[in-house]
Amino acid sequence: MKIYIVLGALVLVLHQWGVSARDNDRLWNFFFQGFSMGGFAISPARVTLALLLFVIGWPAIEYFKQFLNRGWLTSAGLSKNDRETFLTISGYLGYAAIILIILAVAGVKLTGLTVIIGALSVGIGFGLQNVVNNFISGLILMFEKPIKKGDWILVGTTEGYVKKISIRSTIVQTFDRADVIVPNSELISSQVINMMFDDQRGRLRVSVGVAYGSDTNLVMQLLLDAANGHDQVITDGSTPEPRVIFQAFGDSSLNFDLLVHLKDIDMKMRVRNDLHLIIDKAFKENGVEIPYPQRDIHIKDGLEKVTGDQP
Repeated sequence: MKIYIVLGALVLVLHQWGVSARDNDRLWNFFFQGFSMGGFAISPARVTLALLLFVIGWPAIEYFKQFLNRGWLTSAGLSKNDRETFLTISGYLGYAAIILIILAVAGVKLTGLTVIIGALSVGIGFGLQNVVNNFISGLILMFEKPIKKGDWILVGTTEGYVKKISIRSTIVQTFDRADVIVPNSELISSQVINMMFDDQRGRLRVSVGVAYGSDTNLVMQLLLDAANGHDQVITDGSTPEPRVIFQAFGDSSLNFDLLVHLKDIDMKMRVRNDLHLIIDKAFKENGVEIPYPQRDIHIKDGLEKVTGDQP
């Protein structure tokens, strides 16, 4: 309705400017019939309608995705990651449909699309292999779900939490809160360590050295007491119980490893910090010394002490 009002107002304005009825008819014929260029028929009316569809259709898809997320997908009992996968794929399908409709309304025929597809295939052959590879890899990530949003992963030298998975790339937020954009093909073709693949639990190793001459049995018991007293350490038998290994005779210390399994590996750094504090306090209370590196210097006999000027 608004379009007709605008068109009617435009006719009145042209009439006021002295445009004749004949010129007015030519103008409308040009607007609706258009012109040809390079074998393509271009109609200003069709182009205007296509732009209008773009302006309306693009936000409509985003609104529809939000509507699904708040309504049907939530009530269907899908997990957060499943909802995000469904919404991402649905969004891309919706965008593709809008583009095809816009091209059809704009008057682009199938032969024109064939030319465009042919040009794209040549581009893929020369420079778009990585783009297509990342696109396919993105689909694999969304359907197979080797990693999910919120997972703690290590890929190459990048370690952090998966912030977002898109068709082309995945954003990993490091522990320094820096966002690293990782191509999806790298996540498929290279080794990825996922700390939270199918279980939030994980193992933590705490290494500590004590001075030579320390009571090793006491040290091992203090380490076990520290582990068993922490609320994040699993002690119900569902995973191996906390244990202590006398690891090695070091240069300056007797080295022990405390191995524990955590309920949530995401708490790894906090638990490590807590155990360090508990162990340090327990050692001080029981007279166990944590040594620093030491070196003994032996001076050989028979060395002449040089005094005065040299000849």
